[in-house]
Amino acid sequence: MRVIYVDVDTLRADHTQPYGYQRPTTPNLQRLADRGVTFDRYYCSDSPCLPSRTALTSGQFGITNGVVGHFGEAARFRLDSGHRPDPNRPLLGQRLQDHGWYTAVVSMFAERHRAYFFHGNFRESIRATDKINDEEAHEINAVALDWIRRHADEDDWYLHLTYWEPHTDYQIGPEWVRRAAESGPAPAWPDQEAIDGHAEIYGPRTARDLHYFRGPRPSPVPHAMPEEIRTRADFEHLVNGFDGSIMYWDHHFGQLLATLEELGIADDTAVIVSADHGESLGEQGSYAEHGLANEPTHRVPLVVYWPGVTDDLPDSARHCDALLYNIDFAPTLCELLDIPAPGGWQGESFAPALRGEAIVSRPYLVLGHGAHTYQRAVRTRDHLYIRTYHPGSFRAEWESLFDVTNDPHLTRDLLADEPELADRMRGHLAEWWNHYAGGPGALPDPMHTTLQTGPTYYNDPGQYAQHLRDTGRAHLADDLEQRLTPLGGATPVSWHAPHIPDVRLAGGK
Repeated sequence: MRVIYVDVDTLRADHTQPYGYQRPTTPNLQRLADRGVTFDRYYCSDSPCLPSRTALTSGQFGITNGVVGHFGEAARFRLDSGHRPDPNRPLLGQRLQDHGWYTAVVSMFAERHRAYFFHGNFRESIRATDKINDEEAHEINAVALDWIRRHADEDDWYLHLTYWEPHTDYQIGPEWVRRAAESGPAPAWPDQEAIDGHAEIYGPRTARDLHYFRGPRPSPVPHAMPEEIRTRADFEHLVNGFDGSIMYWDHHFGQLLATLEELGIADDTAVIVSADHGESLGEQGSYAEHGLANEPTHRVPLVVYWPGVTDDLPDSARHCDALLYNIDFAPTLCELLDIPAPGGWQGESFAPALRGEAIVSRPYLVLGHGAHTYQRAVRTRDHLYIRTYHPGSFRAEWESLFDVTNDPHLTRDLLADEPELADRMRGHLAEWWNHYAGGPGALPDPMHTTLQTGPTYYNDPGQYAQHLRDTGRAHLADDLEQRLTPLGGATPVSWHAPHIPDVRLAGGK
């Protein structure tokens, strides 16, 4: 038995064919889905890149493993002490190794995010190039397919491959943008009215500041990404770049599948395709970014082919719509491999769904984002509640509530109209927080303990506010500065309260 986990950065689920996308972006992924199971409501518990992959491989929420953001204390993985992994909370790869599996990875993720604990998952870690950014699929395949050929006659190995398309910037040739444009009409939303309204949504990677990243800059790939989003044509230009990047990845994924067939191991190699997070393409005014705890960022694809298990399922069992987290993957893989899951993992196995059995869905999920904003969200089957703790440099409301089923693009905030529903969602968030951070032995919530600094690694809010003023948007700069004023303008309290003499000791009254 062999397992290949294909990790595609920023692959938005509803821009792939197994999830019903109108454009034929992923025919090879669809081929896999035809023999496997597609999970329709699969979410990363924490986003974006570093929190998500940490949750995936630790089997724990960021509130527990310590990683909710991309820098500083918000990105510090809570290692156990000693000479071996804590048997109660090993990394996924460590658990596999303890039960005889050889684990390997082709990825520069650990170097890119200084996440060196990630290497603990693998006996063998390979970087395909000397790059720390924007590796291309053909570069990954050059190394990955060679590795597979050299190990084709061996059993019990787990190979993790990280592909970086379609993460911004869309580093693909013009021919792939053209292919996307010619493959069918672009999504109908956002229309021009929505795009016009987005001019008042400020923040890095919004309509008017599409390429703002630690300062204004022009489009680094003009053929794939416009300068800004002012018109429908601009949006179509952007989505053609995004979809073209997905098509480019899927082409190379097809090469991987063909290699397995060529080597005669396709029928005894499990192939799993997922993503660390998705991408906003206009939702809440965010474009080409994964900076919010919202539906397009946290919903990720998961397609699983498992030899001898999913091959002959009826069509009715080819999709599962239970609410699931990516932290559920580790215990699921262990169950499928007859490996007991450790008690410290917080996910739950969904292996029965791969056998065609019905599984019980969670009533709600809690999702956290900590790189561009500090937010946590509650997702039920129909609704999404978002609570902002720090807006970063983005126009993020302190609370919002959406009916995702009837409003998939999150255009109407129901917070004022549905007070009872909002209270229930707040209750879910409080229940989850109290369970993981509010009892004896719990470590502090890293999202709360780092609020003084907040998500400011990529963009400084003060610098961005000045950019807004420099570009004629002083009213938006005022709005951002007001959101960032602590305690409504009161003097911030330091960690140690200043000494105030007790006048009673001095003879006063």
